[in-house]
Amino acid sequence: MNIKIMAALIASTMLLTACGEKNEGNKSLTVTNTRHSECLSHNDKGAESPDTLSVVYDNGTLHVTHHNLYVNCGSALAGSVINVSVSVDGTTINIRETEDESNPQQRCMCEVDNQFDITGITPGTYTLTLHNWYPEPQSFVYTF
Repeated sequence: MNIKIMAALIASTMLLTACGEKNEGNKSLTVTNTRHSECLSHNDKGAESPDTLSVVYDNGTLHVTHHNLYVNCGSALAGSVINVSVSVDGTTINIRETEDESNPQQRCMCEVDNQFDITGITPGTYTLTLHNWYPEPQSFVYTF
């Protein structure tokens, strides 16, 4: 009887260790190649087009484009980078986009395509959640 209990404990430990290894690779995600387009449209009344997300997975790197991100013209015209940071919570990858506050703020808003790469992602099904200046986070589910 003790052998069966010991075997069950060893099997459980191995299973928990194997499950933990899959997410361990995602703890060291990094953001690289951050860039954005010029203003696609100028509109002070709100975004003209709905913002969308497109992703391409390539050997541990997720190439992300956040289309029609609504930003202050100062950030877009100054050619500055929109700051992007990521964190992982299980199968949720939280993406935070913030404007560089050192840029001069203008009295206009525009839409840009914000692009960046996230490296260190293991294949799987993830919820990508965008956190920025919009009132509510936006979530998208992808499998790669």
